[in-house]
Amino acid sequence: MSLDKLERKIGLTLANRNLLTEAFTHGSIRGKTQSKNTETYRRLEFLSDAVLRLAVSESVFRDSDGNVEKLHDTREKFISNHSLAGAAEELGLSNYLRGSGSGDVMTSQLVFAQLYESLTGAIFVDRGYETASKFVEETLIREQPDRTLGSSTNRRVH
Repeated sequence: MSLDKLERKIGLTLANRNLLTEAFTHGSIRGKTQSKNTETYRRLEFLSDAVLRLAVSESVFRDSDGNVEKLHDTREKFISNHSLAGAAEELGLSNYLRGSGSGDVMTSQLVFAQLYESLTGAIFVDRGYETASKFVEETLIREQPDRTLGSSTNRRVH
């Protein structure tokens, strides 16, 4: 599928299209005709761990009643592989995966979670923290119907 379609879907255009290619390249493709130096999504996934943790922490802090245990538990729920994979599935990120074509890779919930992370990392590198944080708010946080933070309202980014 075209990365243009993905950019339309997420409402963002990245200046560096190579970041999108990297964000969707699984390490299994190295066994194909690609160069051994082909970048995979692992670097962006690494960077995104920090971006996701901060963006989710900010959001749950804003909407909290101050209970630190609840803040921690809520953040961990949002950044779990299960939640990240769910967000990736909602966005159809597996359609853009460049891998070996192996069924294990193409259907792995862990790979889906890593795709979400790597896309967030690519957005961060290309567009900065504010844009990446807004992406996380719109595609991960507000998509969770069971958001219990101890406050009476949930803040939504439009």
